[in-house]
Amino acid sequence: MKKIMLLLSAILFVGCAASWPQKANLNPVVDDQLDGLYQPGIDISVDGKDERAGSQIIKIALPDSPVTLVPNQIAPQQLLAERLQDGFLQQGIARGSQSNITVNVVIEELQATLTKPGLMFNSNAKSRIKLTITNNGNILNKEYNRSSSQDSVTRPDIHDLEVLLNEQLSEILSQALADNQIRGAIKGQF
Repeated sequence: MKKIMLLLSAILFVGCAASWPQKANLNPVVDDQLDGLYQPGIDISVDGKDERAGSQIIKIALPDSPVTLVPNQIAPQQLLAERLQDGFLQQGIARGSQSNITVNVVIEELQATLTKPGLMFNSNAKSRIKLTITNNGNILNKEYNRSSSQDSVTRPDIHDLEVLLNEQLSEILSQALADNQIRGAIKGQF
């Protein structure tokens, strides 16, 4: 009887094991921007590129379970390019697909990793984003690096990991939109 109860307990425990969503949902926020930072008539083209080896943004590597890799619902490079474009639009820049001014958002690293090296769960997030602004052949490169880590007694869920990345990406987008070198490059002041 004890063996049957033990077996049933094990089956219930395994059946209640954590399952992770198929997709994550990044949602970085761009604060409202001041209008009129650029003269009327300036238009730019913003696009994104992902240089990472895999498409996942979240990696779950817990003991006694297979590694789980979770991609984002929307390609992160597309999401970042759209949010950056929206910020520039608020600042007074028009959208132009054939513009002489381009902004390329390149994702070099973007991942939150959940591990449990001992008694505590560790959530570690890293973002490395490069912006290249090209204006009539002149080029400005900017790189933004962020990392954060949190320890927890209880197991974080997917939302907790998304928050770490969203905070980093929101900060990077805000910094880029407020960057005087980027503004100067867009205005042709290299």
